[in-house]
Amino acid sequence: MKKVLLATLALMGTYGISKAANVLTVNNLTACSYTLSLAGGGIVTVGPGVTTFNSYPATNITEAKVVYIVGGGATNVGFGVGMSNPYANSLGQPTPPCLTSSTFFTGSWAQSAATANATLIIF
Repeated sequence: MKKVLLATLALMGTYGISKAANVLTVNNLTACSYTLSLAGGGIVTVGPGVTTFNSYPATNITEAKVVYIVGGGATNVGFGVGMSNPYANSLGQPTPPCLTSSTFFTGSWAQSAATANATLIIF
């Protein structure tokens, strides 16, 4: 009986996670690290290379914004991409000091539906 109860509790605990969650794969082709504000995934940091993030339970990641944290609370948006805006660049926004070959960076978003897994490429 104890095993059945524990198994039931374990299944109940995973219900929200498997109900409506997707994964964002970020392929950062620059040498910089960025702070991303994810709709459905909170604030995360992504370094160079490939990183994956899971959405919050019962939500889906549908967009990401590259943000700069200024003064401990204010944010400046470098660019935002997602289902409604699949491509953007940071022209006219603050340039990270680690970018030496260009004054801006760009991002491209691929996602077939709001519930599907998404891919963001930063270059």
